[in-house]
Amino acid sequence: MDSNSKKRFNRNFKTRTTYIFFICLLLVLVFAVRLIWLYNSKYRSLASEQRLKTIEIPASRGNIYDRNGKILAESIKISSLYYFPGNISDTDKIKLQSALRDILSLSDDKIEEILNSKERVKVSNKLTPEETKKIKDLKLNCLSISVENSRAYPLESSLSYVLGFVDSDNEGQYGIESKYNDILKGKPGLNLYTGTRDGDIISYDKNEKYSATAGSDISLTIDETINNIVSKASSDAYDKFNPKSISIIVTDVNKNEVLAMENFPRYNSNNPREGRTEEEKNEIGKLEGEEKLNKYYDIWRNISVSNVYEPGSVFKLITSAIAIEENTSNSKSEYYCNGLYKEIPGVTIRCVNWFEPHGKQTLKEALANSCNPSFVQIGQDIGTNKFYEYLKAFGFGQTTGIDIGAEETGLIPNNIEEIKPVRLATMSYGHGISVTPIQMITAANAVVNGGYIITPKLVKEIKSDEEDKTVEKEIKRQVISSDTSDQMKELMVNNVENGVASAVKMANYSIGGKSGTSIKIDDDGAYTSEKTVASFYSVFPMEKPEYSILVVVDEPKGQNSGNSVAGSISREIIKEIIDYQNIDKKVDINKEEEEIKVPNFTGETLKSAIKIAKDNNLRINIENTTMDDSIIITSQSIEEGTKVEEDTVVDLAADDTGKALIKVPNLENYSEYDVKKRLEDVNLKLVNKGDISKGKVLKTNPSAGELVESGSSLELIYE
Repeated sequence: MDSNSKKRFNRNFKTRTTYIFFICLLLVLVFAVRLIWLYNSKYRSLASEQRLKTIEIPASRGNIYDRNGKILAESIKISSLYYFPGNISDTDKIKLQSALRDILSLSDDKIEEILNSKERVKVSNKLTPEETKKIKDLKLNCLSISVENSRAYPLESSLSYVLGFVDSDNEGQYGIESKYNDILKGKPGLNLYTGTRDGDIISYDKNEKYSATAGSDISLTIDETINNIVSKASSDAYDKFNPKSISIIVTDVNKNEVLAMENFPRYNSNNPREGRTEEEKNEIGKLEGEEKLNKYYDIWRNISVSNVYEPGSVFKLITSAIAIEENTSNSKSEYYCNGLYKEIPGVTIRCVNWFEPHGKQTLKEALANSCNPSFVQIGQDIGTNKFYEYLKAFGFGQTTGIDIGAEETGLIPNNIEEIKPVRLATMSYGHGISVTPIQMITAANAVVNGGYIITPKLVKEIKSDEEDKTVEKEIKRQVISSDTSDQMKELMVNNVENGVASAVKMANYSIGGKSGTSIKIDDDGAYTSEKTVASFYSVFPMEKPEYSILVVVDEPKGQNSGNSVAGSISREIIKEIIDYQNIDKKVDINKEEEEIKVPNFTGETLKSAIKIAKDNNLRINIENTTMDDSIIITSQSIEEGTKVEEDTVVDLAADDTGKALIKVPNLENYSEYDVKKRLEDVNLKLVNKGDISKGKVLKTNPSAGELVESGSSLELIYE
């Protein structure tokens, strides 16, 4: 290569090298820019998000108080024990099994279930301080103790149907806890930090923490003292009458605020999945899956707002108020009762006093006597259109709007066309419609408070950091005039003073009320007096009504009329509230009435009981499905020997199956003719002993007063 060629080659080489250098430099710059862009792009954000860790800080649930500031539900801190499955040595497994058995008293089956789990298991809630220390001393890596929020109900079973409960996630279930869950639960906080894949915090990255906001506190309209009175009365009645259920509501009659609400049997809000009775506990233990869940739903059901029943004669308050408001009945109106009403083709309506008809009576007397035939006539005078209009105006067939949830609407005819003469007749005295207890007390309160249908409420005030919000009274409408309401109050006092709602009668206090007894259908489809719904509505003091009480008892045993069962429960509650609120005596009893000792009616025939009551200036009331005055009296509402005033009503229960024991009457000095006359309705086989010609019975075997089976032999020993 000559020198020129060599120079030219070197010059070209340098040029190419320079080009290549600048091209490489440019590529480096492009990649650098690209990397910088990527670093600040969404990929960086995604990477950051992958490292972002979040821990939820639970909020403290708001407390629930009664109207006087007594705590009903509160949030507490508890220690919960968790088991984390993983590699565990045989030595630690033995140590763990022993600890769970000795410290927590878990069964071997439960321990085996925990150890076989492949996921985290909550072993125990609410560890005691002593248990917590013992668990920590074990130093087992597979166990972890966590401090968590929990809910506590100091009253346990009391008010459980009002309060409800919370689940394992601290979410409200049923009652106030569910209805106001969003208000009570607050807002959880967040702890945000950047961490490694293993969860370690990267200390140089910026972390953020958002504090939890505690839930609002709620004050109820409930008065815990009054509710405690109701709770004790319910418990005593449940033991005494052994019914399927009891529902009791106490309200402020002028505001329709619920002061007490109890159902029996009842569950414990601290342990809602435990049966209410021993039988129920055993039943739950045998159930699984959907059957078990349905049983829980049944246990948690608040029958005061979610169950329906036929109101019976308590509904006569509504019929009376309609009649007075529409002027189809007044103090001079008269109705006739001959024991049976047969004016509607194909049906016979019987008076509760069919064995001794009332004859002519005014509206006041018909209500006091709770006479069904008279109320059929009152309903017919009102007419189908008006009756149906008032049914809806009083709130039947629709929810009341009470702030607790799961409320039923009840059952009334869908339209006027469905109300045939028989339906109108039965509805007039409270049959052929179904209501909830909260519907019934809301409507009955309107009869007393000037005619106003007021939305019942349980929450009085909601308290938060920002403000305290009072829940105001909501008047829906005025359904009757204040004048009609005043007239009804007088009638209700007369029901208690002179009628069959006598159970709540008290000297020196003016109390109004109405009893109701609905006969239920048995399993075979026939009505039976053995199964009733006994109810009683009462208001006091009637000079200026403040408190109303509705007691509904489903299928009480033994005595089963509204007056004798629900009325007696109401009386105990009224007495205790009078003492608690120091209600002054307003009524002076000026007349001195002769006191009468109540005789023993048990074992007598109804026919005989009627005579005994007349001889002692007493009145009797009886619920039964037969028209046979030879049925045997099995129990009485007022014990033998109790001193009462003249015309006091004694409720009797009778057996219409023919299996009741018969009391041998006193036949001493009776002639043969008189014996046959006395025992003509009694199923006893008479065996004569001695000389009948002398004509007088010396004694009987069995002796007078003894109880014998129907069809037994009775020896008559003559002189």
